[in-house]
Amino acid sequence: MSGSAEISSFASDDARVRILAAYDRAMESWPEPREERDVQTGSGTTRVHCYGTGDGTPVVLLHGQCAAPAEWGPNVAALAEGRTVLAVDRVGEPGYSTQTAPIRTQDATAAWLEEVLAGLGLERAHLVGHSYGGWVALNQAVRFPGRVASVTAYDPPRALAPLKPGFVLGAVAGFVLGEKFQRRWLSRLIGETGASAEVDEAQARLSLEAMRGFRVRLLPPPGMSDDELRSIAAPVLVMLGGGSRVHDARRAEARARRLMPDVRTEVVPGAGHGMPVELLNNRVPAFLREADHGLAARA
Repeated sequence: MSGSAEISSFASDDARVRILAAYDRAMESWPEPREERDVQTGSGTTRVHCYGTGDGTPVVLLHGQCAAPAEWGPNVAALAEGRTVLAVDRVGEPGYSTQTAPIRTQDATAAWLEEVLAGLGLERAHLVGHSYGGWVALNQAVRFPGRVASVTAYDPPRALAPLKPGFVLGAVAGFVLGEKFQRRWLSRLIGETGASAEVDEAQARLSLEAMRGFRVRLLPPPGMSDDELRSIAAPVLVMLGGGSRVHDARRAEARARRLMPDVRTEVVPGAGHGMPVELLNNRVPAFLREADHGLAARA
């Protein structure tokens, strides 16, 4: 199979209208002023949302599947202390990026992001990813490490531990059953994040519209080999929800600590697959400062 069958797409024109309306509503959680840029790549046009200024190493945010950069709204201001934050609207996801070529492999995924980072003029960047975006960030550090200053990954699926069978069944059912089941499944998956009710509802609406009206044709995240994890030279912060329905958090933590040369890990008691706002707003900026200090010392 080739061509358009391997390119993500909206299910219909009406679905596109509904999803983009939900996308715009969810992006209202971002602070202003927010700039939008489009970067041309061999896989399509990539929309990037930019906030903040400063001389610090920029941060590139990589969202989870069917989530869009809106999910970073409660975190952007905290991450932008003294630096620019750039949230990538991933090609092949429901949003304003446009996919024009298939992305079938880990190498193709990394090549796309390398083109985005180069197109943004970033010599070095901290990659911060959630869920699928966390896998993308770790994959980048393996395959195109030259621009990667550090990696932060929250609950990256399959990168460190197998998926739980219940998660797989719930994900499949979520795409075929009605909204009532989908909403209940999402709520249990994400758990408490500490975001406002309005932000949670806007993000849930976007995810629900995307599940019903967008055909994702991206590479499902493969497991990462021991050798791949050992090869990651950049500093890494791995955070895992202690109550995650995606994988066994303790098993994932143990593997990260055993294999990664420069890793910090944290299992958040009671947290689910959703990012705890207060934790990220404190822990990640501190890690970025630590990584920058290490880069300066080595230079």
